[in-house]
Formats: sequence, structure tokens, C-alpha cells
Amino acid sequence: MSEEIKQIIAAAHFKDEDIIQPPPLITIGGKTIATEGNFITISGLPKSRKTTFAFLMAAAAITGQNLFDIQVNTSQEENILLIDTEQSIFDFSKQIGLLKHFIGTKKLPKNFNAYLFRKYDVKEILQSLYTLMQEQKPKIVILDNLTELAMNVNDPIETKTLIQFLKRITAEFNCVVVCLLHLGKGGINTLGHLGSFSDRGAQSTLKVTKDKDTDISTLEPIFLRSDANFNPISIFFNPDTKHYEQTEATNTKPVKKSILDDLTEADHYAKMSLIFAYAKRITYAELWAEIKKYYGVGANIAKQKIIPLLLSKKILISDKGIYKLI
Repeated sequence: MSEEIKQIIAAAHFKDEDIIQPPPLITIGGKTIATEGNFITISGLPKSRKTTFAFLMAAAAITGQNLFDIQVNTSQEENILLIDTEQSIFDFSKQIGLLKHFIGTKKLPKNFNAYLFRKYDVKEILQSLYTLMQEQKPKIVILDNLTELAMNVNDPIETKTLIQFLKRITAEFNCVVVCLLHLGKGGINTLGHLGSFSDRGAQSTLKVTKDKDTDISTLEPIFLRSDANFNPISIFFNPDTKHYEQTEATNTKPVKKSILDDLTEADHYAKMSLIFAYAKRITYAELWAEIKKYYGVGANIAKQKIIPLLLSKKILISDKGIYKLI
């Protein structure tokens, strides 16, 4: 057995002692999101405001204030590190301007350092990040975007190695890493093996969605390892006040009413009476075609909703594909 393995085994050996749970570094709505030695993920589609919520965490750390129910319990002496992997220098500058807006200053505080690594490859970025961790020993690290730190998000070996790197630096430097991560095209699951491994390893998995109609972005919990779920947080940018504001309306998009909602059984029977006025029995194809005409709906609604409803209400009966009015 090598000396290196001996040291690893000794360090990994569990000591049967009382361990006091560390106080949370990040809370949302009073719920524990992150404690020292962990990473969390904030996932969402591009432009959903993932970075905005990450910057709210940074601003809460810098100011010591509760911002939109987000609280970060760090001191002004503890460093915060931002690593950006994908934006242009102009867009990056605009994002930094957003952070200055949140903290109400024209200059970044001394304990906050930001780096733009867009033009460098993955290996160079990870080596640079580890060096910065050694030099600055930050308490909070924001990685925007974790997806750019893997050449292939579907490579299980590469992505597992990346997640192990996150586990290593959080344990070694006793910090919290906030990872921003893209969702797939469907907007439901995080990308590839990287998303799967990060979901498993994260202390908390959060998701940001944006309503295109209302321009409201909502941060919600997907999985919290250390606490119960918090109530979703919804924000929007108010062009009149030039500030982000919180809203209780987490889903203000109007719900489209179904054609069936306002129809009574008598209404359905009246429409069926018109359809069956000249034929006592009709085929399935004839039935849904007539329903399209009299109800003003598409074929799918006619087949999947209206016909089953009429059968369940005993307005129609079917015998071997032939329908008649009761």
C-alpha cells in the first residue's frame, strides 16, 4: 500500500464523535440552502435570470441584507469569487453593473473578485480556479456557467470528474460553490450526465423559470437535502422604478378556458341533436368531423375530450364503432 493511499484512508476514517451542524451560509425563506463544504445548482433556460438570482446571493453576502428572502451569512472579511465562462466582455460588464445596482455602489467591494474565462479551454479554467481558491480562499464561489466546464456534458467520465472537483474544492477550502447550469431544450431536465451528476451531488437544486407573457422570473426548490422546501420567489424588473421587485404572483399567466367549461349537459345534448337530426347512427369518423363543426374545435379535442365526455355522460352510446344518441 502506497503512502498516499494510507493518508487517504486515514483522512477518510470516520471518528465516532458528536458533530455539530454548521450554521447555514445561504438560506431562502429561512430554509437551509447551503452550508460550508457544499455546492448548489441553479438551473434554467438561457435568459431566465439564473445569473440575477446568483447575483442576489452575492449582494446579500456583501450587504448583509435580506434580499427577496435570500440571506447569506458571511462577514465582510470573507471573499466572494465570480467565475464567468461564457459571456462577452460587454455583457459581462453589464452583469457586473447589475451587481453594483443591487449593492448600491459604483465600485465593487475589495472582498469581491470577478474573472472572465470565456476564451480559455476547460483545463486552463479549472487550473486557474484552483489557484484562485488557494490564493483568495473565498467563502462563496459563483460558477457561471458550469456547462462550459465540460467538453462533453454527456461524457460520464469527464462530468463525474468535474463534480468530484467541486466536491474537492468545497471540502478543502470549506466554502460554498453556486453553480449555474443550463436546462435541456425541453426546459425540464438539466443537460446530460453533467446535470444528473450535479443533481446527485448538490446540497440544493434550484430552478429558475421565466414567464414570457409577464416577464416574471421564479426561483423554486427542486430538491433540498438539508431542509424543507421554501416558497417560490418571483421577481420582475419594473421599468418605472428601474429596480427588480418581488411579486406574489408566481404564475400570473391567464389560464386558457376549455370549450367544455361553460357547456351544460343540455348544451351538449342540443348539439348532438343537431348532429343526429338526419342520421340515427353515424361512424366514429363522421362523429368527430361533425363535432369539429358544431363545437368549433380541432380534431384532437373532438376525439380525446368531447367524445369520451359524451359517452361518460350517457348522451351517446357506441356499438362496434357506430354511435347513436340516447
